[in-house]
Amino acid sequence: MKIMKNRIILVMLAAILPFISGCSDYLDKRPDDQLDIESAFENSKNLDRWLAYIYDGIPQFYGDSNWDMIGKDCTTPAEWISVGNNVCNYQTGNWTPSNGQIINYWSNLPKRIRSAYIFIENAHPLTDVSQKDIDIMKAECEFFIAYFHSLMVMTYGSVPIISEAAPTTNAEDLMIKQRPFYEVVDWCAEKLEEASKVLPMTYSDMANDYGRATALWALAMRARLLTFAASPLVNGNPDMAGVVNCDGEAIFTSQYDPYRWKLAADANKELIDVAEANGYALYEADAVEGQPDPYMSYFGALMLRRNEGNYELIMPRTEDGAGWLDMKSAPRSIQSQAGVVGVTQDLVDAFFMNNGKVAISGHNADGSPIIPNNGSGYTEAAFGEAPQASDYSTVDMTAKTNYFYNDPNGYSGDGKKEHIITESGTYNMYCNREPRFYISVMYNESFNWAKTHKDQTAANPVNKKYANFFVGQEDGKDGSDYPTAGYLMKKRIAPDYLGSSSSGQFNKRHGAIYRLAEAYLAYAECLYEYSISDEIGEYDSYKQEITENINKIRRRAGIPEYGSAELGDIDAAAAAAGLTARDLIRRERRIELNCEGGLSWQDLRRWKLAETELNGPFYGMNMDAGTPEEFYVRTEYQRRVFKSYWWPVPQDDIDRNPNLRQLPGW
Repeated sequence: MKIMKNRIILVMLAAILPFISGCSDYLDKRPDDQLDIESAFENSKNLDRWLAYIYDGIPQFYGDSNWDMIGKDCTTPAEWISVGNNVCNYQTGNWTPSNGQIINYWSNLPKRIRSAYIFIENAHPLTDVSQKDIDIMKAECEFFIAYFHSLMVMTYGSVPIISEAAPTTNAEDLMIKQRPFYEVVDWCAEKLEEASKVLPMTYSDMANDYGRATALWALAMRARLLTFAASPLVNGNPDMAGVVNCDGEAIFTSQYDPYRWKLAADANKELIDVAEANGYALYEADAVEGQPDPYMSYFGALMLRRNEGNYELIMPRTEDGAGWLDMKSAPRSIQSQAGVVGVTQDLVDAFFMNNGKVAISGHNADGSPIIPNNGSGYTEAAFGEAPQASDYSTVDMTAKTNYFYNDPNGYSGDGKKEHIITESGTYNMYCNREPRFYISVMYNESFNWAKTHKDQTAANPVNKKYANFFVGQEDGKDGSDYPTAGYLMKKRIAPDYLGSSSSGQFNKRHGAIYRLAEAYLAYAECLYEYSISDEIGEYDSYKQEITENINKIRRRAGIPEYGSAELGDIDAAAAAAGLTARDLIRRERRIELNCEGGLSWQDLRRWKLAETELNGPFYGMNMDAGTPEEFYVRTEYQRRVFKSYWWPVPQDDIDRNPNLRQLPGW
């Protein structure tokens, strides 16, 4: 038995040595000598290295932006297919279980799970590692075992439960038989809850331990998993009836259970209560008369670290590979490599107006917008006559504020700094939108923060530059590198990124795997779905609490809250836009969490909307146009084909293991 254990460890060391790299400040450890079997668990540095391999399984917030691109938030040029970009094939349904996987959880995560079990079995106190330290490290491993299982069951639907370290990393040993969906979910939820009771709330040395698993990580991932498990895709979905594993056991249940929503609501509420009791809160910056600056607040919630005052971020993935997305999203005019990763017209249309009202409630078959008669003020006719300004003052006008303010030096008549958001002549589609829009979207002729920052000098500190997406212009259509829908993604992009040729600033920074805003929105959604079910029927009893949690987000976003004189309550606001309260709750989530590691794509899946939302024509501005009159016309740029709600098990593993079964659609 000892020989077998040594063999297991040796295999693991062979697997991890080529890939050991820091995934957090705490775990940014690199080997300075060759690990051997005797020293694997006899040295504190080696313990850190072992954990680093497990932590590296956390999906990259930036590097794995494929999630956003196969959803409805982001887009890339169809021409990328010719250079081997798999994302375009996934968007158009041109893929099979045998294709290269842009999501490789099936082959990657079981190895990390196995490594976690080996750590739990072998780690012990050392001269410089106390029993308490070992207990925490083992709790980290227990967290990752449950977290990685959660990622897999939400992605593939039918997965095995790996309950111990298998002798090898072969699929036959790691993936024997798939278990029923809720069996896996409940097993993961229990393990995450257990880990939360051992993991610390924070670490004393956050300079080195930032990015290390905490009790809130476990509670957050439990809440996200249970919210997914309560949703229409798996909770009472008749389309999943008849799906069985190799033993004939039903993988899903077609019986709707409203108490799954209650379980999820309770998990989100527990997360909120524990987080708030320990000082976590929505990030709010530069308050003026009690109202936070919504621009800097929304920006900082993702981009700032804990030591910079951001106590909203619950689960950061530090040292994330952000440079790739900077390089692909920044406009070419600053010598960026591509200027291609953009947002969709559908996302542009989703944002509220600055009066908090719905601008566009849906689309007609030809892609034209449905504009509700709700007094929002939205129009696509002509161009804005007057500039739009923000009165929110920021004392330190750094490059980060230039990220979205056209004129950081302007003053209004009352002595307050007045920041210009849109100037006269801006296409009306982009005028008077809510603050989060201007942090998320770079549209044609909008302020190009990076170009200004690149060209400014001491003598000319603010040299205004604008994005130019007209055909033949510096940011426009050029071969396969151009913003397909007429927009670039602004959210998450470093404001000081100056292009690959001059700065080399392929910044590694943290990724926001989970932030507190998600918990408020998920709690509101779960309460709503639970309260309106036929078995419960208590919506009026829960309506105030639902509204309060949504309003926390709207207040920080700088738009009127539900229940205000401008909007009325959430039902009245929904009715005025021709929508339902459910529609608004989902839209609140879509806007706040847009382009954040595929959350919107996961939502379309769990709401069982992907079959319609990701199937058919996608529209944007006319990238073949050279004049405003021709450019600002909704034009089809891509026709998407939706294939399946579930990611396929790689065909090689299906061929090797006769016990595995593929889910519907494959």
